[in-house]
Amino acid sequence: MRRILVINPNTSARITTILTAEARRIADDAAEVEGVTAPFGAASIESRAELAIAAHAVLEAIAAAPPCDAAIVAAFGDPGLDAAAEIAPMPVIGLAHAGLQASAADGRRFAVVTLGRHLRPELERAAVAAGVADRLTSIRFLDGGVLDLAHDRERFLDAMVAAAAACVAEEGAEAVLFGGAPFAGVGRDLAGRVAVPVLDGLTCAVEAALALPRAAPPVSPPPSAVMKPGIGLSPSLAGLIHALLARRSRG
Repeated sequence: MRRILVINPNTSARITTILTAEARRIADDAAEVEGVTAPFGAASIESRAELAIAAHAVLEAIAAAPPCDAAIVAAFGDPGLDAAAEIAPMPVIGLAHAGLQASAADGRRFAVVTLGRHLRPELERAAVAAGVADRLTSIRFLDGGVLDLAHDRERFLDAMVAAAAACVAEEGAEAVLFGGAPFAGVGRDLAGRVAVPVLDGLTCAVEAALALPRAAPPVSPPPSAVMKPGIGLSPSLAGLIHALLARRSRG
């Protein structure tokens, strides 16, 4: 059976619980799901500084991960995604990247509803990186914080419906992506209340992980040059970086 690792890049155990439970529901009997919480950082990611710290935490989580078939970076800013994909022994999928690509499938025009308005530039860059910026009609931000939503999503439902309806009526969105870990599984909450398909990043990421071809187990590189010094990195993370550099040196 496949094994999927869901990495919560913040330190909120509540959000990890939400993510893990929903990922297991989506995967059903197609995969085992393990959720892990960032070993350090902020309880929610709502600034560039917290996003940068979360990227390091994601790399540490990747380095400490048990063998698995795919890892999901489960925050809408995809902290550390490119770096994790560079060193990880398994495919790494980002919540934002997967959600954006699924929302724009078949040329569909879509909108994003999320939290953390100060991260708009990062979200716009993510749309460019995913190759879907030309189909993104708008980004709308709800009032409130990530932890507020995680602890009482019911309180946000009317605002979520209103934002989605505005995206459809005013920008012509043909789908709405709710971006962020606490929105996991929101399509069930909004069933029948929004006129277009409702997506969330976690669902899209888990489905992308399940669609990956089964990969052969990674082969450990032979010993190479002495590992360069580093401070503040776990031995396992330093080892993954060292292995990457060793592969590059061998061409």
